[in-house]
Amino acid sequence: MLHVQWRDTPKRYGRISRWLHWGIGALLLWQLGGMTAKGLWGHPPWVQTWLSTHRWLGTLLMVLIVLRALWALLNLSRRPPHQQGLARLAGASHLLLYVLMLAIPALGLYMTWASGQPFAPLGMALFDGGPARVDAMLLARQWHTWLGWSLLIVMAGHVGMALIWHGVIQRDGTLRRMIGRSSQRQ
Repeated sequence: MLHVQWRDTPKRYGRISRWLHWGIGALLLWQLGGMTAKGLWGHPPWVQTWLSTHRWLGTLLMVLIVLRALWALLNLSRRPPHQQGLARLAGASHLLLYVLMLAIPALGLYMTWASGQPFAPLGMALFDGGPARVDAMLLARQWHTWLGWSLLIVMAGHVGMALIWHGVIQRDGTLRRMIGRSSQRQ
């Protein structure tokens, strides 16, 4: 019988951690891909269709990221350990990822509210528009954009460290643990 490991263990990340990790990663790539397509090709219909998902997927991302952060805290003592020398760097970089992933959609929601627009993703009214504050909306848009591209850079570093440092140089099993295989045969 197949034993499904839902929670993290010192040998591997559990199924919930992995689903949240890969699901959030895929949604972030979708979001950043849409913005990249807009920058490269403008607003043809296919880009507009892609961008039409940006707000509600951003809201979904914010919810998933909060759940992921709570799940990570719940499993903190059970998670696979970081290598001693890199533990602080890994912790700081993961904290930066979480801060960016939470701040960007929060700014997006604020930007929508400050523009006076109501927000009802998938028909669920989250809020009516606030009083239109163009200066606050433009500032929030600027930070939302800058932090979004900063997140892309940090994500590239995260992937690079996983592939190059953990996968090629150290060969420490981090990638196997993140896809669900333990670093040792069980």
